[in-house]
Amino acid sequence: MSAAALSQPMQGAVPGRLIEAAPGACVLRFPLPPSLPIPLHVAAPETVRMVTWVFSGLEAGAPDGPVCLLALEAEGAALREGVSLATHFHDLVVRPEPAASDVLSSDEQTLLARALLSSGTAGLAPLGRLFGLVEAAIIALPVTEDAPDLADGDHGWSLGGTAIPHGLLFRARAGWGCARVAGARLRFGRHPRQQLTLEPVWGAAPEGRPERCLALHAHGFTALTIGAS
Repeated sequence: MSAAALSQPMQGAVPGRLIEAAPGACVLRFPLPPSLPIPLHVAAPETVRMVTWVFSGLEAGAPDGPVCLLALEAEGAALREGVSLATHFHDLVVRPEPAASDVLSSDEQTLLARALLSSGTAGLAPLGRLFGLVEAAIIALPVTEDAPDLADGDHGWSLGGTAIPHGLLFRARAGWGCARVAGARLRFGRHPRQQLTLEPVWGAAPEGRPERCLALHAHGFTALTIGAS
């Protein structure tokens, strides 16, 4: 569907709420049709990239019913005429209205946070621009007793275990930051460990002992314990 088609009145368009988190980063919230269409990509405008998506309110008795949250790389002005979303069922047109960040419930913030943390290497930079929407939810994520540990040593940060993440999200003294894992030197044995080579993506530099850290993987994430050097 072309951008010109979006500018024409269309029957069946779904009303949505558009939250502009930062320049070039938005979240689009809209009610799901009964077919529960799975988002594939944004068909129009062509300049918009879908970072990730998540469904909320699927449980019985949800006050707003099922809704979809789309994290998008786009300027808000480019979306105000409408968004054509390609799905596994058929294209879905959403016509959004501007909304404040508090339109997202705490449950929706948590679901969006988990989706962003699991969105792969292409999601590292957008996570920084959308971070204000999900910071509280990320802070609240639990650390399990058996979680791998991150330590700060003479040669930088090292991580317990053999599962190499593609990125780290961390809170240092200077604030939150995100770094890409450019390399990992594994030390095998009874307690395997990996020495990480990190490239900053946004925010604070990966230096010193962080207060909080999450290892980001292609299809998930792990909240880490913070160990001694």
